[in-house]
Amino acid sequence: MNQLCNPLIGEIEESQSERTGRAQAALIAGRFQVTRISPQRWSVKNGDKLPYAVSLEDGMWTCTCMDFQQRGPQIRCKHIEGVRLSEEADYQPIQTNQKEINMDQTQNLKPDNLTQRIDQIIWELRQPLDMSRVKRRQAPGMGSVPYLEGYDVIERANTLFGFAWSFELLREPVIIRWQKKVLVWNQQEKRKVPVTDANGNVQSEEVGIVYITGKVSVDLSGTLYNHADLGRCVFTGDTPEALDMALAGSVTDCLKRCFRQMGSQFGNDLYDKDIAQSAGLDQGASQSAGNSSSASATSKSASASTTSSSPLIRKYGDGTNVNGNVSEQEAFDQYKKTSGNIPASKDVLRSWMTSQRKTPSSVAA
Repeated sequence: MNQLCNPLIGEIEESQSERTGRAQAALIAGRFQVTRISPQRWSVKNGDKLPYAVSLEDGMWTCTCMDFQQRGPQIRCKHIEGVRLSEEADYQPIQTNQKEINMDQTQNLKPDNLTQRIDQIIWELRQPLDMSRVKRRQAPGMGSVPYLEGYDVIERANTLFGFAWSFELLREPVIIRWQKKVLVWNQQEKRKVPVTDANGNVQSEEVGIVYITGKVSVDLSGTLYNHADLGRCVFTGDTPEALDMALAGSVTDCLKRCFRQMGSQFGNDLYDKDIAQSAGLDQGASQSAGNSSSASATSKSASASTTSSSPLIRKYGDGTNVNGNVSEQEAFDQYKKTSGNIPASKDVLRSWMTSQRKTPSSVAA
């Protein structure tokens, strides 16, 4: 029995030594690009070929290449050996007499090379999103949605890519305007109905939406990685300020949507319905309380008359909560103080604020 096994063992050892040597040569020559994608998973790219997935589970190596499928697990393929050699801290490139192998090629095995940097970036991009970064805002109609703020996305990009990224607009903004009926919630009919003036005419207001197409580019040692997307922002009113805010909002939205394609760290998880239901709720509650305190401190004259009678969370007549924006809270309180009633909806409050700006004499009176 031993006489039959010994030749087989010798053949396995010889085959394994051959694959280990091929892996060493590929690493030295810079043909292997080994990228860690998780603690126990790697991607191994050999030149222009498609990458193979290598994993280590419970001490057992596996690879998606054909060689391993046919000879493994008794014989580890060259891709597995490439990962093993790259992961060994004390691994030193084998010296050869090949003149074509220069210092620039052996430099690829040092920890601070480009491959290691990309490995680190990919690793961080795949980490779960820190939910403390998530905020919430009022959605059209009832409820709220989670989001990442623009400055947060920019700070995260600076941390990951070391400022080696840029954002550019690909074409001129597209602005669309139209007239929209002003609707309020009718408690008796249990639906929104048009607002009419004293003569029975249906009231309308100008609304619009801005579209902007942009592209994010990340420069990694001279190689550009691009992601393009579309940003949008709606606005109400025909004032320059309304359009200016919409332009800025659409640019921020476009920037965030471009980065979203890079995964969890830039909010792609927030598009999962299950995650979106609860993401940012704790943060939003604390933020709302903080903003309410800030609003009362900055607008003492407006809040003094409403603190004792109004709840901490303000609501429109249609049941929608007033968000944490200080300006909106002040406008809400001013409307209630002037008319004696709460605004029926956010649109009604906006229309009232627009009419106040257009008729300053009436406000002064």
